[in-house]
Amino acid sequence: MTPTDATVHQTVPVHPLWADLAGLAAATLSTSSGLTQAGRLLRARTALGIATGTWVLTTLSTVTWFGYAISVRSPIQEFANGSWMFFVIVLTAMMLRHRGTAAVFTGIGAVIGSLVVFTALGEVSPAIPGTCGILASLLMSLPQIRYALRHGRGPGVSVLGWALSGLAASMWFVYGIGTRQIPVFVNTGIQTVLLFTVVVALMANPVHESRRQDAVV
Repeated sequence: MTPTDATVHQTVPVHPLWADLAGLAAATLSTSSGLTQAGRLLRARTALGIATGTWVLTTLSTVTWFGYAISVRSPIQEFANGSWMFFVIVLTAMMLRHRGTAAVFTGIGAVIGSLVVFTALGEVSPAIPGTCGILASLLMSLPQIRYALRHGRGPGVSVLGWALSGLAASMWFVYGIGTRQIPVFVNTGIQTVLLFTVVVALMANPVHESRRQDAVV
């Protein structure tokens, strides 16, 4: 083996097959959860029921993990977090549309700008977006749990979308263990529990009829 071959061999990570399969499953579930929730928002024509804190933290989580994925050169994570950008943009538009078109485009511009910043920071050190991603991902479920317990499930929330997110997190946990990516498995291990707690809270508090009527006005 030549020195060049040895260098390439050391720099190209080799993951167990089961880890890669878990990653593919996680990417599919992540994409499905985002599309499911985006579809719900478009059908209901409202974001009523989604906590503002969860919207902000979900956006931060998406852009930071996308920046992390790019920095560690992980196609699976790039696909999963990249596809979530569609959901985040739809959610941003829904959350801001009552403030007018200018606010919507400003919000979408802020999302894209944040993505550029965290992608650049990831090139400096993957730990930067990774750490921010862990904090945002762990915290994003808490406002939604609190909102669901206090106000019930709004028409803009997809229980299936949250359930798919929980399943995706559990698969990312397996992927993180197999690839030995500490930020991934620490984050998703705790996140799995929190996401399924959201599902339980939403199922325990069905859509109020008044909220359903407000959504179609």
